Amino acid sequence: MHTDLFIRRIPRIDLALGCAAHEIRASSTRPGCHRRGTRRRSRRGFTLVELVIAATLLSMGVIAVFGSLLHARRLSEGSIYQSAAVTVVQGYIEQMKAMEFAELPYTTPAGSVVAGGGATATQVPTRLNANTLDPLVISTTTIIPALSTLNVAAGTTAGVTNNLKTIDVNSTPTVVVDDLRLNLRVWIQDISNPAISATQVRAITVHYAWQNGTGANARTFRSSVRTIRSAVPTY
Repeated sequence: MHTDLFIRRIPRIDLALGCAAHEIRASSTRPGCHRRGTRRRSRRGFTLVELVIAATLLSMGVIAVFGSLLHARRLSEGSIYQSAAVTVVQGYIEQMKAMEFAELPYTTPAGSVVAGGGATATQVPTRLNANTLDPLVISTTTIIPALSTLNVAAGTTAGVTNNLKTIDVNSTPTVVVDDLRLNLRVWIQDISNPAISATQVRAITVHYAWQNGTGANARTFRSSVRTIRSAVPTY
């Protein structure tokens, strides 16, 4: 009886040994054996095509970020120049509103020029500072041209005077490329109406254009300011 039991177990022992040998050799699966071998780990690297694609995507990302930074810098720079232009124009306006009324030259509705306190009949005695004169010259046309006709470069329109100013915004005296180039056209016109009031009134209109950059990078902007000045100083 014991001998018969031992003989019956031999095939099972042989089958187990065969499965073990199969797992060691990683040979083809044998009937009745369950493969428990571990999966081989892949050790292959990147192909040249994959590297090229990755480098291209990385370059596109860097270019996009760089472009955004340049755009932000232009916007910031433009704001600085615009603030400087508005400050300069507003400074001239405040001087004309604060100076003696008789010092303002002006044009009559008929087109005549009445001199003020400047060196010539059309000069406004504005100043750069307390010790330096920086006069503006008024235009004498009775009809003010459209703002779109104003450029930073000097024009040759009859009766229209360009006041060209160069301002060192960035405090770089030896570098002129980054300077603010400003052109102002000034009209001071008599709009008094004796039928309503005996007070003399002047309309002050300033068209200005400013530009930063040179060549293909140059950008021009235009704007205007209008105020009223009476014989009584307004502040």
